[in-house]
Amino acid sequence: MNTNPQAKVVLCYGDSNTWGQNDDKNTGSRYPVNIRWTGKLQELLGNNYYVIEEGLGGRATDLEHYNPNKPSRNGLTYFVPCLTSHSPTDIVVIMLGTNDLKVQYSRPVTEIADALKPFIDAVRETSQETKILLVSPIYVNDSAPKFDEYYHDTYDKQSAEKSKQLATEIQRVASETGSLFFDASTVAKAGLDGIHFDEQSHLTLAQPLAELIQHA
Repeated sequence: MNTNPQAKVVLCYGDSNTWGQNDDKNTGSRYPVNIRWTGKLQELLGNNYYVIEEGLGGRATDLEHYNPNKPSRNGLTYFVPCLTSHSPTDIVVIMLGTNDLKVQYSRPVTEIADALKPFIDAVRETSQETKILLVSPIYVNDSAPKFDEYYHDTYDKQSAEKSKQLATEIQRVASETGSLFFDASTVAKAGLDGIHFDEQSHLTLAQPLAELIQHA
């Protein structure tokens, strides 16, 4: 915890790529805090910012998980309590959408992007001063070495194609709502499993996000 009472609060809300899921489950479930992009972001921003990591594997925008053994994956349901818990926030970073691409949902890309609008409304209802940064997720790589091994029954080629369309649609939502926007796929990529960041991508995402946040 950052104990600087003047630090700006940066809430990072996302899925397993915000939680820091390793791109190869056989080598460990989670990257260490000093490797994860949220940890790198804290290092880059320094003591004048307090970065809060709120990531959960399987979290979608506003969808309930198809597996009843994985409750609480509806990102919108938890978002308002999360905002209240960490209030007041100065900047809220939202990176969601990858889990909405799962074959079980058959969700159009425009619908995935539009599902982010209630998140923005929730932030604005809490505070008109809080800046919102929408981050479009990295591409799904269906040709990655361990993609079929890990995700043959949850993601497919169509998921990968849809992932390449997300940035345009999320940027549209950002423009319509007066939010900041960044496309993670311009600097980061999936590793061995085709879904989760490789190690280097945590740093290459944190760097431009730090610049955006400092100038927000």
